[in-house]
Amino acid sequence: MAPDITETVHALGLGDKLMGATTYCTYPDAAKTVPRVGGFGQFNFEAIVTLKPDLVILHEGYENEKSRLDGLGIRYLATKTRSVADITESIRKVGMACGAEAEVEKRIGEINARIAGYRKTSGDAPRVLITFGGDASSIDQIHAFGTECLHNELLEIAGGKNVVEGHLPFSTLSKEAAIRLNPDIIIQLAPGTEAPADPTKAWQGMAGINAVKNHRIHVLTGDHTCIPGPRFIQTLDDFAEIIRQND
Repeated sequence: MAPDITETVHALGLGDKLMGATTYCTYPDAAKTVPRVGGFGQFNFEAIVTLKPDLVILHEGYENEKSRLDGLGIRYLATKTRSVADITESIRKVGMACGAEAEVEKRIGEINARIAGYRKTSGDAPRVLITFGGDASSIDQIHAFGTECLHNELLEIAGGKNVVEGHLPFSTLSKEAAIRLNPDIIIQLAPGTEAPADPTKAWQGMAGINAVKNHRIHVLTGDHTCIPGPRFIQTLDDFAEIIRQND
């Protein structure tokens, strides 16, 4: 019932057991061929009942949907995605529920090995602003990831420090606030869009920011960047490469 869950099912070699997915579940390509059962918060329960699943996997916060599934007598499993630990635990839960214990240990082992290749840093780590949403070729609103989210954790593992503080997963910044924060690097997540030839151009009205003055603005357009599933490790690699380039 979410792209990250669908990707987890396939990563565990369970794609042939997948009976339905949301309209947003488009990776891998095989996920596009199963019946659609709605989107976020708009699940088609009639379609779900028709498919007669043994198990529905959805995110933890969908309390109304859980109650509906209970009423229909359909077993469900809830997962979380706020942190690396949440994702690895979700992989474990899905695998154990679906008889893929050996694949669980393999996948989690691979993830842990990749993460071990990085180290968390502090102090002199470059100060980074991570934005998401909108068109990377123009800056109307600045939606930024805060400290209480997966992307902040990945940034720290990669060797950067988030300029946005406070205990929120994300916030909307004014241009004045972005100038005051003065990041050394700006990373824009713009999945499914085309990266501008000159990422700095859209930020010229904020030329006082170090990242703008030094042309340290990077646009990531891969769809994995905003899907908190097994491919989060690619986002970690992206962040680490950007930190390395600007070291």
